[in-house]
Amino acid sequence: MQALHMIEVRCCHSLAAAEPYREAIDALNLASMQPDPFSTFEFYEHCLQEASRNIGVGGLRLWFVLAFSGGELVGYAALKQCTHLVLGVPAVKLDWLTAYVASRPHLVSATQHAGAVEVAVLAYLLSRKREWSLLEFQQQDADSALLPPMPEIGASDLVQQSWPTGVCWRVPVHGLSLAGYFATLSKKSRSNVSRQMRSLMAAGELRLLSSADPATVVALFGLYEHIESHSWKVRASAGIAQDRRSLSYYRRLLACDQPMLIVVQILLLDGVPISGLICGAFDRGLYALDIVYDERYAALAPGSATMLLAIRLAIEGGFEFLDLLRGFGYYKSRWLAEGSETRSLQIYRRGSPFHWHRRLGDGLRQWSRKVPQPDRLLFNATRRKALESLDAPSSDAAPAVSADADQRALYAHLVDSVLAGCGEFLDPPQLSRMLPFPTGPGPTLPIPAAAVPRAH
Repeated sequence: MQALHMIEVRCCHSLAAAEPYREAIDALNLASMQPDPFSTFEFYEHCLQEASRNIGVGGLRLWFVLAFSGGELVGYAALKQCTHLVLGVPAVKLDWLTAYVASRPHLVSATQHAGAVEVAVLAYLLSRKREWSLLEFQQQDADSALLPPMPEIGASDLVQQSWPTGVCWRVPVHGLSLAGYFATLSKKSRSNVSRQMRSLMAAGELRLLSSADPATVVALFGLYEHIESHSWKVRASAGIAQDRRSLSYYRRLLACDQPMLIVVQILLLDGVPISGLICGAFDRGLYALDIVYDERYAALAPGSATMLLAIRLAIEGGFEFLDLLRGFGYYKSRWLAEGSETRSLQIYRRGSPFHWHRRLGDGLRQWSRKVPQPDRLLFNATRRKALESLDAPSSDAAPAVSADADQRALYAHLVDSVLAGCGEFLDPPQLSRMLPFPTGPGPTLPIPAAAVPRAH
């Protein structure tokens, strides 16, 4: 325990110890400058359970740091301690519990206490420096008070360095209609999206299934897994179903006790699921957690259609933004996503294994003159590598893809499960009516009231 500037700091090493502050933690998150689903007590429970299955050589220990003023909770940060083998020596790292899971993990604080909380929490963590070799705050944007260099560290037995950790992307949609948003895209983007959507709809009977109903999203998630089995992610070992930890992570997100209302969208072409989106609704934002499409349909650009429908979901759901999380800026910027550069602040104990490892890495980079430039590529390098041995589709024609009787029976069963629950089911005429551009001749029908989750 430590008091500084009237701020008292305590650290809980288990969620059970922090349980009495559950409601105060969630209330403070909603009242903070950056409310997000990744800073809720419920998500910490979820993330801790999943992270514990992939622990380092010395196990995982929670550092739930709480800041109080006059007995009232005014700030908190959820960190994890793991022991790693660095240069063959066990070394302890302390960093965000939700690092590289959350969009931008941060120290949550009441606005009027922000400065004092940041000073007090950092002083508390530095006072326990004998318990760690590396303290890291990943994915800090320009507004983070943790990011600027701290002069007091340079004069101690600690060394600090800053490192780029990519760009986070967010599409602002507040006050827009789908037609209004589409009109703000570049002329080239409008032409490409409308052409690709017309080709997709001309290739067969295109339908949309979407739901946020907890009982229904399980069936939609089943369709999502089948799409992924034919995606480039399988070849790159990057799919949800490729890793039991990842699969468990997403399946547990579907539970009712999670902070996000999970929405799953599936596009079907002639009854075969070809692309899907998993997103989470929380407060003022819709968070795109994962997107996938069947690589056999790549020439028809189903991913582009899915992105457009994600924008539509955010707009009609009354959200202020669609958060696209990290990476792939070459693609997200075309959809008018605004990028926020992020950096990692790393504080090393001088002479520790992590410190020597970093100095060795810096020396090798200087010798090879290679400077990391995250999120600068104009293509998905992982996908390109995964598919370099495959023949690329040569036209926008419908691919020669067929599903056997068992697969179609499974697809039909899952679709029936969705239709029996609460959700949205749009047929081709309804999709045509919804889109902000003409898709060709044909009748149009009025769209039924969509079961789109509202901001809560």
